[in-house]
Amino acid sequence: MTKAQSKYFDTARKMDNAFLELMEKKSFEYITVTEICKKAGVNRSTFYLHYETVADLLSECVENINKSFSMCFEKSASEFKQSIATASFEELFLISRNI
Repeated sequence: MTKAQSKYFDTARKMDNAFLELMEKKSFEYITVTEICKKAGVNRSTFYLHYETVADLLSECVENINKSFSMCFEKSASEFKQSIATASFEELFLISRNI
């Protein structure tokens, strides 16, 4: 990743965080580009280099949250598979709705 790419993603992260902090305090409909930029420490023109609307920023935040959430399950699933592979027969049992 180049220095410019790193700066681009760092700026996007700042705006994501600023937006999420604002969402904790007020409804989406009332959050303005000016508020996001002020909280993130960026210019309005920078916001518009990244997004067309606040709704685009919301979509990106939701996508990032979903990715993070999914990664938790992927890690747990791989750990679970590993624990099954190394478990003794006595440690394994079936849980079903019929029990």
